[in-house]
Amino acid sequence: MIFTVDEQLQKMINTIFLKSRQTYGSPRIHAELKAQGVEISRQRVARLMKKWGMVAKMQRLFKTTTRVNKKQSVAPNLLQQNFTATTPNSKWVADISYIRTLEGWLYIAVILDLFSRKGVELSMSESLKTPLVVDALEHALQRRNPSFPLQHHSDRGCQYTSTVFQRLLAIMALFVV
Repeated sequence: MIFTVDEQLQKMINTIFLKSRQTYGSPRIHAELKAQGVEISRQRVARLMKKWGMVAKMQRLFKTTTRVNKKQSVAPNLLQQNFTATTPNSKWVADISYIRTLEGWLYIAVILDLFSRKGVELSMSESLKTPLVVDALEHALQRRNPSFPLQHHSDRGCQYTSTVFQRLLAIMALFVV
């Protein structure tokens, strides 16, 4: 059986495309073909891929973790960009981050002490819901047993402005920043 040039190219392009788990677009496939010694223009690779319905999957590398709940009241910013503390456990800052794993996204809530610049507590979850930040704060309070008043500063995400989290802050007599 004799293959046309396009059929040979289709086989090579398809092999590279599948090997990349369908993430390579025409520029990367062109570079790979060039590395294999195949003389072809990037425009032709793009045209052939379009003809064969080969579209690269885009990986979403950024995940939004801060969603503001406009119905919740926002606490005043008492910290005012003063990220220094003269005593331990007087100012804590908190935030949420995430890591992509083979099993999906893993969310991490972290609390740092501005005095030592070290982590007070972290909490991990597969969910980006309020219990993630509540768990981190409860464990931080148990671990450090801080004296009050303690300023707790975070972004204005819905986890931190939620009723449950705000009640915890009120119960612990924290000044929300």
